[in-house]
Amino acid sequence: MFFIDKIQNTSVYLSGSVFITIFTAPKTYFLTKAGIILLLLQLILFSSCPSYAQSNPKIDSVISSYIGQLTAIWDSHNKETFNELLNDHSQKPTNVTASSRLVIANKRSELLLRRNFLQQRIYKKDVGLNFTAGYQRNSSAPFVDQEDVVVFRQKAQFGLDWDLLKGGLYDNRLKVKTLKNEVDFIKHSDFVQKNNRAFLISGEQIVANFNLKKISILQKRKELNAKQMEVIEKLWAYKHITKDDYLKAIQNKTDINGLFELYSSFSEKAMQMSIRPNDTLETPLLDVDFDKLLKKINYITQASDTSLPASLLKNAEYESKYLREIGLKAYTRYNYYDVYTQNIGNRSFVSFGLNLSMPLTFSGKEKKELYLVNKELEFQQQKLSSHSEPGVEYLLLNYYYEYRYKLKKYFNLIEKRNVFAEYVRTEKVKQEFGDLEFNPNTALFILDDYWSNAVELLDLHQDMYKILLNIKEKVPGTEINEFTFPVTIKNDVKDTSFSNPDVKAVYIWSKSLLSYTPEMVTEYCDLNDFNHLIISYKNDKQYIKQLNAFINKNYSRTISVMTGNNNLIDGKFRAFSDSLASQLPLNFVKGLHLDVEPHTLPDFKENKDAYFSKYMKLLDSAAVFCKRKNLRLSISIPLHYPDTVLKKIFSVCDQVYLMAYENVKVEVITKKIAEEIALNKDKVVLALRTKDFESRQQMNEHFKKIGIRHTAYHDYEGLLELDKADIQIKDEGK
Repeated sequence: MFFIDKIQNTSVYLSGSVFITIFTAPKTYFLTKAGIILLLLQLILFSSCPSYAQSNPKIDSVISSYIGQLTAIWDSHNKETFNELLNDHSQKPTNVTASSRLVIANKRSELLLRRNFLQQRIYKKDVGLNFTAGYQRNSSAPFVDQEDVVVFRQKAQFGLDWDLLKGGLYDNRLKVKTLKNEVDFIKHSDFVQKNNRAFLISGEQIVANFNLKKISILQKRKELNAKQMEVIEKLWAYKHITKDDYLKAIQNKTDINGLFELYSSFSEKAMQMSIRPNDTLETPLLDVDFDKLLKKINYITQASDTSLPASLLKNAEYESKYLREIGLKAYTRYNYYDVYTQNIGNRSFVSFGLNLSMPLTFSGKEKKELYLVNKELEFQQQKLSSHSEPGVEYLLLNYYYEYRYKLKKYFNLIEKRNVFAEYVRTEKVKQEFGDLEFNPNTALFILDDYWSNAVELLDLHQDMYKILLNIKEKVPGTEINEFTFPVTIKNDVKDTSFSNPDVKAVYIWSKSLLSYTPEMVTEYCDLNDFNHLIISYKNDKQYIKQLNAFINKNYSRTISVMTGNNNLIDGKFRAFSDSLASQLPLNFVKGLHLDVEPHTLPDFKENKDAYFSKYMKLLDSAAVFCKRKNLRLSISIPLHYPDTVLKKIFSVCDQVYLMAYENVKVEVITKKIAEEIALNKDKVVLALRTKDFESRQQMNEHFKKIGIRHTAYHDYEGLLELDKADIQIKDEGK
């Protein structure tokens, strides 16, 4: 057996334009005896035809120039990946929300507010004054007025009545107060708040947004194909390209033009209808948590929660006041009598008086209850009408299947994209090392497939968001964030675990939020990939204003409002929760975090059982409040609470932050948190304190060694100090 090592390409031209090219690979080829004989026969045959034995230098030069043009096209385009158009790596929650009932809901709320305003105006203007007039004529027999003992033929009265209580001045003032309370209820109801967001988007706008990205890729594909096609046409004329490659180029051209026309025409029509892309929208790759979705559509449970706002309870007091049943009317009259008696002249005079009426039935309690029952029925009907119809869970299950099937296809395309990326890299290496296997035309086909894959991913991504909007359409009043979680794609390899993302939280105290701008805090949290923000609450006007500004700008994030007020265990949670609900937009907040620490009180050791009893009652009150406000309940606790308390905590709380402070030895923490891990590992969040570490790196290493999925950093300002110290050390090292 013989072998030939790297034979150079040999072109033998036949009949002027017809030629045979023998390509050899950059490898060692092993030939049998039969193969060697065949090769020798070919060489003898061509050597006997001197006119064709040598290649045509002119044609060779032209073809080489065309190949050079293809190589230049490859060089100018092969660095483009379009990775920036794929939001796979974004871990931000989406801020997309939608509702086909939005226009109706907004119009209804506008009409309700307008009606309320007009009613207030009417009642304010009505002070209970009424002009009265009366005329009486007696046809034959004279009439004797029993009050004035006057016999008259005609009688005329003109005057004013002033209703002071029922149906008058006082009653109208109460009605104005009632209407003002109802305005507050209309404006701050959960349904109205959730549908008054800045981001209100339809499926058509989602398509327009993704089309913008797809069109930008197709424009590049179109440009690449046009340049490649121009050269391929010339090579085809010289028969220096295979038919398959020629047809593939034509097929690519047809495919690109068809897609470009499809997306462009839609975008043009959408622009005519004022549907424009919005580059501020966040469309990360998401997965659906069907269990959370089922909780959202449990309309029976939702409808049973008919707690009325405090403003309507106040209205019930107004409605049932006994004073409203008492009629007190002041009047004045101008009287004129045309009397029958000849020797008595006609009489005219002015009279004043009061009329009082009081019901002898006392039903204020029943009227108050009746008002509350009517409002409760109205409130319940509103919740039922804004919630999903029975049986919708089966439709949502189909949506869930369809969504996750597309998500699976998305991951398959990611794997395919990784293969194309490797192919492109291989072609670059071949070119760099002058490998004889490098073919610029083939490389351009691979590059186009790579770009085409990006369009397919965007198409799938778009379809998934349309399904999310369909799901939201069936569960009105909810946000996409509430039943989805981001999917992580790291280093071009998919994470197919399909589990909720790990918690990476940071405590932000009021001092930090007052010392730094909301923009700086936001950017720092983005930089460090914090996906849970635990923000302190205190009842201070300046701070409340700053906190509201931060929440309104970051409502798409997972924000929990935190309180560390130990006084709450003394039955003061109701006052705190009312203050919280009145001062913060809780529908923009995801959770309530209790950092209440009874173990820090001076007499805790002597009254441990009593304090823990109060603490568990506090948790019950907080759980009820969170359920009513659709919030997640989380708490911070030390590592030494007894079993009975821990079991109660894990039964009512969604997350439990374990404060592993002071002694931060890995073996100590691991031993102390074992009991909490056993109760529910998924609820545990390990919190470490910055001042217990010398550097940020040391703190991160501790988290890794302990091996808990969910972590929390205490606190924002401490992290900044560690970062500053780290930068200073690096500068000194330089």
